[in-house]
Amino acid sequence: MKVKRIQIKPMNEINAEARAIAREFDQGRFPKQPIIREYFESLEAVRTMLTDNRLQLWRTIRDKKPASILELAKMVDRDFAGVHRDLNILVSVGLVALKAEKGKRGDVQRPVSLCDALSVEVA
Repeated sequence: MKVKRIQIKPMNEINAEARAIAREFDQGRFPKQPIIREYFESLEAVRTMLTDNRLQLWRTIRDKKPASILELAKMVDRDFAGVHRDLNILVSVGLVALKAEKGKRGDVQRPVSLCDALSVEVA
């Protein structure tokens, strides 16, 4: 099971960690795996990005695997534009990817969940 970790940390700790990683790079020490972390400064900031509607979209993508954004919009009974806007935010936090595929009427973007669970940690 792939779990997406989101951490809540004070901004000064986030900046200190970023500086430490930059020093490692400057000294020629590169990590074996890419460093991809999602940090927020407060629980309120997390809730601003991960609203109930966006979490519903992510769960629907994960569980029902829609073939397109339009199909997803129909599954959740929402308009295409609003779903597309929310999907872009889910892509930006690393919960969802949009895969280009051939559809019946041309190219479509199929939303794909990048994880099975979401974990929010307070550090």
